[in-house]
Amino acid sequence: MILPAPCIVLAGGLGTRLRSAVSDRPKCLAPVGERSFLEVQLDALAAQGIEHFVLSLGYMADLVQDAVRGFRADGMRIDCVTETHPLGTGGAILNAMAQTRLDEVTVVNGDTFIEAPLGAMHETLKLNEGETARMALTQVQDRSRYGGVEFGTGSVIGSFVERGRRGPGLINAGLYRLHRSAFSGFVPGAAFSMETEVLPALMAMSSLRGAVLQGRFIDIGVPEDYWQFCAERGAAAS
Repeated sequence: MILPAPCIVLAGGLGTRLRSAVSDRPKCLAPVGERSFLEVQLDALAAQGIEHFVLSLGYMADLVQDAVRGFRADGMRIDCVTETHPLGTGGAILNAMAQTRLDEVTVVNGDTFIEAPLGAMHETLKLNEGETARMALTQVQDRSRYGGVEFGTGSVIGSFVERGRRGPGLINAGLYRLHRSAFSGFVPGAAFSMETEVLPALMAMSSLRGAVLQGRFIDIGVPEDYWQFCAERGAAAS
């Protein structure tokens, strides 16, 4: 069944890699012309049917809360959840789900952008087949910066490739569909990593599936890619 889930946006990071380009605000508010990256990202996701967003905030949370009051589009609901202490990516997701009482969500990183149809991520998880998490994958020419992902049988994720190995391949696009049962063994309020703790555990149980998205992917977490994103959109970085 096609049903866009509420979307958690992980926007609480310190953004240390981007500090030389954006030093006075959290990276999700990095300027893209007269708009912020977050506004551009939410508009693009809303255009694909997502109506409810939950921003998981931490660093400079007050600036983000002030900003979103100014760009809520018609029909877009935005809730904010603020960490009282750093929770890591996995802890932030579970905390946001617990605070908003959501059982199935889409999750995106607040510094990645993918221009691709999201239909495969809007399909509800096949819980009766053991699927508690679905990860969006995208093909890149050089996966050494990101690390790679490889399929096992069918759509089941079979292995992760460490960063540093050069060459083309599939990578984690920083976009997930998750059921709360994916966090079995973890408790809200605890700090843990989605990438190094949750995903490997799910893969070991064959509960993690992958969906390849066909489209442009960019991670603005480093200055060069941030400037490229601005240039592609005809917007000067300020």
